[in-house]
Amino acid sequence: MRRLLACIMVSVVCISTSLSATAGEIWTFYTGETYLNAPEPARTLYVAGVSDTLNALTDSGDINAAWIVACTKGKHSTELTAMFDRWLSANPALLGKSAPLLFLVALRANCLK
Repeated sequence: MRRLLACIMVSVVCISTSLSATAGEIWTFYTGETYLNAPEPARTLYVAGVSDTLNALTDSGDINAAWIVACTKGKHSTELTAMFDRWLSANPALLGKSAPLLFLVALRANCLK
């Protein structure tokens, strides 16, 4: 299962890299700034994907972060998107950092208070 998830993640990165070279930044969210500049539906889909990926990696045992599952359980992707948007707006100095990493930091900051 770990090998399958790793292969899927590598494939997604390769595809998104090749798409970004041909399509600009339409479906790539490399930083917090590009995420915030994306239209609302794209941000919600992005957060849902990152959240699902983190939950799958936790459930499979690839990462040891049961707090992610506990934190996101029962929350709609729109709730997580609103949380991430607020956190990014409150931390503008970090907007140049990786969006997936920022999502994880925002999640931790909002769930482990």
